[in-house]
Amino acid sequence: MDLADLEARLNAHRKLLVQIMTMLAGDERFAVLLQRYRDETENVQDHQEDPGVVEPDPAFAIKGRSTEELQAMLAAALVRADVEPPSAAARR
Repeated sequence: MDLADLEARLNAHRKLLVQIMTMLAGDERFAVLLQRYRDETENVQDHQEDPGVVEPDPAFAIKGRSTEELQAMLAAALVRADVEPPSAAARR
């Protein structure tokens, strides 16, 4: 599998997960759970966990990018399900 195949598969998985989360968010009970999960997984900015750290290690950087992607997926699902206005998702 080359890089293009891997990227295509990741994009397909992302679209599928966002669609599933959108369908779940159509039910108020699940929408609340998705919002709570989004709030609990917010990315720490500017080394808030450890203010003494100058350079984050690569594992922290990967976790940060992963969390940002998760946040984007949750925001997209909540907007598509009309649970939150697009402006609220853009602020996150």
